[in-house]
Order: sequence, then structure tokens, then C-alpha cells
Amino acid sequence: MILNSANGPVSTDSLGKTLMHEHLIASFPGWQGDTSCPPQDKRAIIERCVDGVAELKAGGFGAMLDPCPNDLGRDVDILGEVAARTGFNIFFAVGLYMDKLAGPYWKLKLNMDPDGVQRLADMFIKEIIDGVGSTGLKPAVIKVATGEAPFTKFEERVMQASVMAAVETGVPIITHTEGVDGDKQLATLTGHGIAPGRVIIGHSCANPDHAYHCRIVDAGAYIGFDRFGIERIRPDEGRIASMLEMLAAGHGERLIVSHDCLMHMDGALFAGGAPPRSPMHFSRVLAPKLREVGVAAETIDAILTDNPRRYFEG
Repeated sequence: MILNSANGPVSTDSLGKTLMHEHLIASFPGWQGDTSCPPQDKRAIIERCVDGVAELKAGGFGAMLDPCPNDLGRDVDILGEVAARTGFNIFFAVGLYMDKLAGPYWKLKLNMDPDGVQRLADMFIKEIIDGVGSTGLKPAVIKVATGEAPFTKFEERVMQASVMAAVETGVPIITHTEGVDGDKQLATLTGHGIAPGRVIIGHSCANPDHAYHCRIVDAGAYIGFDRFGIERIRPDEGRIASMLEMLAAGHGERLIVSHDCLMHMDGALFAGGAPPRSPMHFSRVLAPKLREVGVAAETIDAILTDNPRRYFEG
């Protein structure tokens, strides 16, 4: 199967090990008004991203997905330049973020327009078919984000538009959750018409409830164990315990592993800068621990290689 990437069309057979939730750059709307932050050096940002991707290549990875939505600082020019310079397969998204962190522009545009759902779906479809602006580069996934249920009107409308675009174009959906209500999110998405196997419910590893994880995969979706290394949300020890429970229950083919690392964030949101994390953390630190407790190296490789490919291929 051929996928769109920041390098142009690529075959799923060529992906190899793939991380499905990492970011080159991101930013929150309004950062440009923070006059206390130092000027942003675009060339330095690109070099930082090139170095981060080089670390992945050296670690044996062949691809990554950056699921940054349109309103969270997505920069397709930078994605394209980094992909071209490194020869690395970088997939990216079209979509919008959750209500509580979405910019006023999108809330007004979507909530005030009675035809807003169709217009948003049309925008997503145009990006997927024609490419983003003058870059011509096309998203490989649609990003959906929600907070806790009940979902807001804005979130419901974004989900509806996203499914409309996914069904029209055949691209899959990846989601952001707050570690809860991913089962409700999946029910909403499938209720609008997408097959569950075309969905990754993101950040599910923040939740220690094994029954919650099973509800998502039993419904047919993939589940994101995609914040390894973010200890302030949940220690890796707990994430590994949940992963082992999923493997013991026979759900290894539905696990998606990643870190939600960020190579650059515009502005100065974090005092002293965001703490550095490596997208090689799972492979270098946690995979050896899994092998020590009896998880076969072939199982870990399959999670990193086969599961992303199956998700993309549908």
C-alpha cells in the first residue's frame, strides 16, 4: 500500500520500525504574544529536528508519525525539509485539538457556522487529496482530540467532520485523550461511520485500568501506549505493567508504542525549557526490561513494525 508522507508517496513495505506519536515541533495558540521569550531561530529549530531524526535512524527506526493538528503549531514546510534532508519517512496529520486548548478562531468558525461540519470535512479532504498549501505534501492521518466526557459541541463536530473525511479519503484516525473516555470517543467515531480498526485511541497508557484497555481493543481499535517517559502523568513502571497485562491477554497486535516526544516547542511555555526526552527511550531502557521478564524480542519488534503497518493498511 502507498502512503502519503513528508517525503511524498512511500510503500508500507518500506517502513520498518515506526514510532506513531512523536513531534518535530508544536505550539499553543497565542505564543506569539509572549514578548518575554527569545526570538525563534527557524534554522536552529530545523537542525534540532534533523538531529532528533538522525537519532531515530541510528537506532534502527524507519519512520515516525507526527500527529500534530493544524491548530497546534503544525509546520508542513519544516516537516518536508527535515524529511528531505534525512531521507526519513515522516507522516503527518490534519485535524484540530480538543476544546479546552483549541484557539478561539476554530471555536468561532465551527460553532457559529451551521454548515461548519461539512466545511471542516471539505478542508480535511482537500489537504489529503491536494496537499497542504504550496508544499503539495499530503497528510496520512486525521487527528481528533477530546477532553473528558461529555464531549463538547465543538469536539463532537470535529469528530463528525473527521469521520466524514476519513470515509471519503480512506485515511485512518489517531486520537488524543486525557487517558479516560477513549471507549466513549471510539463509540462516537464509529457511530459516525468509521471502522474501529482505522482508529488509534491515544494516550490510553495514562490509565491503569486493564478493563478500560480491553474495552477499546475488544471493540476493534488500536490502543496507544504512547507516552513512555512522561513520568509526571504516570510512571513507566505502571505503563510497563499495563503493557504486560495486555500481552498476557493476547492483545499484543493492537498495541501502539511511542513517547509523545517534542523536538521543539515555540515560545517559552516551560520555565527553563521543556525537560528533554528521547524517542529512543522505549527501545534503550524499557524493551530490555520487557525481555528480562520473558517478552520475546520478536514480540517487541512486531509491536514496533507490524502493528503500525497493519493500522495504515486497514
